[in-house]
Amino acid sequence: MIDEAVRAVLAQEGSAAFVTQGPGGPHLVATWQSYLRVLDDATLAFPAGGYRKTEENLRAGSPVQMILGAKEPRASGYRLSGRAELQADTPIHAELKQRFPWCRAAVVLHVTQVEKVLG
Repeated sequence: MIDEAVRAVLAQEGSAAFVTQGPGGPHLVATWQSYLRVLDDATLAFPAGGYRKTEENLRAGSPVQMILGAKEPRASGYRLSGRAELQADTPIHAELKQRFPWCRAAVVLHVTQVEKVLG
């Protein structure tokens, strides 16, 4: 799922928009692609500083989507869909916290679908 083409996009710096659904509608947050860590072919992790509404939506069972993109060397972009959770006091959280001291939890995204949306 998270194949070499997606990994090539992740190697480029850019913003990664992350969307959950709540009672008030969609909720959008963002992070940097360089903050994303590929755990395996279907799982990404990234630090959460705030993300309080995101956490609330995830606890209620919201599905998630993330958009990634790169302009160079060829413009390409992907929509990742799946489920996510926030983890605190886990090895993934500890690893992210070493790199990002402000990380209060790890967002762990379990990707179930990858769609090419650009390029």
